[in-house]
Amino acid sequence: MSHRPALALLLVALFVGSGCNALPNSDPNDGVSNPDGDPDEDGLTNAFEESIRTDPELADTDGDGYSDAEEYLTYFSPRNEEDFPYEGEYPRGPLMSQADWETYTEGSDWIEGAISSGWKVTDQHGAEIKLKRFFGSVILIDVAAEWCGPCRTAAVTLEEEYDQRKDDGFVVIQLLLDGYQMGDRNPDGDRWRDDFGLTLPVIEDGDAHAAQHYVPAGSFAIPNFTVIDREHKIRSWYQAGGSPPWGLIDSLLAEEPPEVDYPMPDNADELYEALGLEPGRWVQ
Repeated sequence: MSHRPALALLLVALFVGSGCNALPNSDPNDGVSNPDGDPDEDGLTNAFEESIRTDPELADTDGDGYSDAEEYLTYFSPRNEEDFPYEGEYPRGPLMSQADWETYTEGSDWIEGAISSGWKVTDQHGAEIKLKRFFGSVILIDVAAEWCGPCRTAAVTLEEEYDQRKDDGFVVIQLLLDGYQMGDRNPDGDRWRDDFGLTLPVIEDGDAHAAQHYVPAGSFAIPNFTVIDREHKIRSWYQAGGSPPWGLIDSLLAEEPPEVDYPMPDNADELYEALGLEPGRWVQ
């Protein structure tokens, strides 16, 4: 798996001469205050690291190549080596705790108006994509295939539409069922991405692991589109043919993201500045 961080270029100057993943400004006398101690020099105090269950002796608790502070401030898990800043720079906001999430989604189902259940796939960069990690975003699910002419027509302008909205918390997830031939369950995500210049997540979903939840039983048409709102509710299910419902998407993006209990360190402003990050942005 390639670990080329989306934020790497921003951090090179900060990390030179500081050792692996250590923040050069983490010294209490050098720009980032740490009144409770910070032996691993990642910018997070011992007390705060204990509260989020990271190792205060390791700047990179999960060993994925990103400091705990960098991951936490961009809403990635510093305790999961499979969860690190996406190469594709997809929008991501704060997520509630696992216990709160299980309560929130209890009894969810794949019907319009219900909380969307979750699934996990791998994108064209080899990164793990979990649907629940886009909680707070407006999500467009596009079920397509490489051989499908209308799917290709819809994909022509999809990147532009995505790029115009992603800073507001919008993500498109394309689920490719087939390759160039109908029934060829080996779609080529890289080829599709290159054909249309896509940076949004493209999923090779030949076994319909994710797509099965967005189509009716039996035969179905492609392309088809499902829209999930900021609260993870399915607002438009299986809209087949044509183009995505941009009017609905824009109206949902105008709504405020749900509030999530996601504690920030007392020195968060200093860390954002030291890491070259902009507070509150969905895409860094």
